[in-house]
Amino acid sequence: MTGKSTKPIKNKTLIKIMWPPHAARVIFLILFSLLLAATAAGSAQAQSVSIQASVDKTELSLDDHLSLSVVIEGSNIGSLPDPELPDLSGFSIVNSYQGSNFSWINAKISVSKTIKYILRPETVGKLTIGAIKLSHDGKTYKTEPISVVVSRSAPQGRSSPAPSPPFSPRQPSRPLSPPSPWPVDPWAEEEEERPARGNIFITQTVNKHKVYVGEQVILTFSFFRRIDLWQSPTYQPSPLEGFWVVELDTPDRAEIKTIDGLPYRVQEIKKALFPIKAGKYTIGPATLTYQTGFFSPPRRLKTEPISIEVIPLPEEGKPANFSGAVGKFTLSAQVDTPKGIQNEPITLHVKIKGVGYIEGLPEPELSPLEGFQKYDTTTTQNLIKQNELRGEKCFDFLLIPRLARNLQIPSLHFSFFNPEDGRYHTLSTDPILVSIAPAAAGESATAAAGSGSSFGSSGGLRGSKQEVRPSQMDIRYIKEIEAKSLKKSLFLFRNKVFLSFLPAPLLLLIVCFLLDRRMRKFQSDQRYARLRRAGRLARKKLAEAVRHDKRGEEKEFYAAVSKSLTEYVADKLNLQAAGLTSQQMIEQLSALGVTEEVLNRLQHCLDECDYARFAPATSNGQDRKNLLTEAEEVVVSLEKAIGEKK
Repeated sequence: MTGKSTKPIKNKTLIKIMWPPHAARVIFLILFSLLLAATAAGSAQAQSVSIQASVDKTELSLDDHLSLSVVIEGSNIGSLPDPELPDLSGFSIVNSYQGSNFSWINAKISVSKTIKYILRPETVGKLTIGAIKLSHDGKTYKTEPISVVVSRSAPQGRSSPAPSPPFSPRQPSRPLSPPSPWPVDPWAEEEEERPARGNIFITQTVNKHKVYVGEQVILTFSFFRRIDLWQSPTYQPSPLEGFWVVELDTPDRAEIKTIDGLPYRVQEIKKALFPIKAGKYTIGPATLTYQTGFFSPPRRLKTEPISIEVIPLPEEGKPANFSGAVGKFTLSAQVDTPKGIQNEPITLHVKIKGVGYIEGLPEPELSPLEGFQKYDTTTTQNLIKQNELRGEKCFDFLLIPRLARNLQIPSLHFSFFNPEDGRYHTLSTDPILVSIAPAAAGESATAAAGSGSSFGSSGGLRGSKQEVRPSQMDIRYIKEIEAKSLKKSLFLFRNKVFLSFLPAPLLLLIVCFLLDRRMRKFQSDQRYARLRRAGRLARKKLAEAVRHDKRGEEKEFYAAVSKSLTEYVADKLNLQAAGLTSQQMIEQLSALGVTEEVLNRLQHCLDECDYARFAPATSNGQDRKNLLTEAEEVVVSLEKAIGEKK
């Protein structure tokens, strides 16, 4: 019996020797190190990137073309930027293609992306395609330079067609109209930069060759064709240095025009040009590159250069207030109400309408106003870009009447130069009489009383004294326990606390993966990032408004509320907040299906902010609190409405 009782004691002593107390920490560190090493290896494999470049030939002629292939390999090439091409001196890019390939071999993911550039040589000799670069995660990957030799073609003036495969004979393109004297085979007919008319040709014209500085010139590029193309052509516009350029509206569908008795499909691109200074200018040629079939080589057409003489504006008869407006315009002015109240704002609407560079029209000259205080002017414009640039530009002057009597807004003056008759013109509006009634009696006193009572209550709080008493003892004694009550855990796998931490590395890895994917989404998709962060940024701006309110900064409070609502709507609609008006916000949100109630509340908040920022009256704390609550509710309502639509 005695020997049996001592056996368990020996086993327990043996276990203590084989499993030291620090074994749990050692095993945990080993497992965690192995997990980190596997994660680092997988991350290194995921980030491995390579780039290679090759060409289909190293010797070619001027009338031939070169295919440059750039292959990017890696496990996550979707987040990689496009490669940076070197200076391709001696070549012109006529087209490009992209393709990708995905493979899974021995549990390893491999993805490759191939970008092909079709290059056309422009000079003879030995040309070098420099290293193509790819930047990723602070590293730069480069390809080896490639040298090619370009020689002159044997037949002059005609491009030799690319060889067709033996199983795919060349087929003529289908004409757009019944048979005509022109050959239908584009390969036998079309030549590069061919000036004569054929199945495909281009032109570029201007409506005037001699203009004044700032006068509108219409540049028209026309593309004529009678055959179908294999893919959309590539258009390279002319360089337009020395001009302000405005793109005009382009029709969605081609027109049918008859030229030399043959019908052509015609597509036009129009631009309004406004010369900046006097001199002689040359508009360089525009180019068009097209392909008529899958196996046909790219062909390029060029327009003729265009000369334009720009003469300076005459000095004779130039008004003193002339600011450079050139065109034909009209001027009108009106106020939103002929009867106002003292210290309440009224708006003077001034509109300039006509033909010319509307965006560059200066603000009309407003004479000094007696009895009014003038604030910042807001500007809006409405452009019409059909065949020429015309439209209207509106200037809204915010005026605060300070006197309670009949006040007069004097005439406004605007001068411009009309190139049609070659003379300066000065437009003037009629004086506007506004009847201003005195402000309601006691209005200012009430506001002041409200502010004083609020200040007095706060002052009373500051003046009151309260006794300071300790709520709890700040030092707690250490609890004494007996050492016999402590238990030792001998087997690590029986420890529940240790077992509960085993899934932690895997969960941490999953969380890191999700956070990394979300971060990549935010970096690659700006619209998505603005949409997701709009609510958080709006709440941050409203919190800033609360701080202004506590400091008694009323103007800053209303500016912060207005800015938070404007920037929130701009982020949700992926628009620029600068210059975004309340009317534009209401129209965009209404198109998304936001209810009229929410739109009215948004408009009310913006109007309250604008009125409080520019009006001299003082608001009380309760009004600001109500406005802040309403702004928060508007953000919540828009978050739900836009979230459902998106």
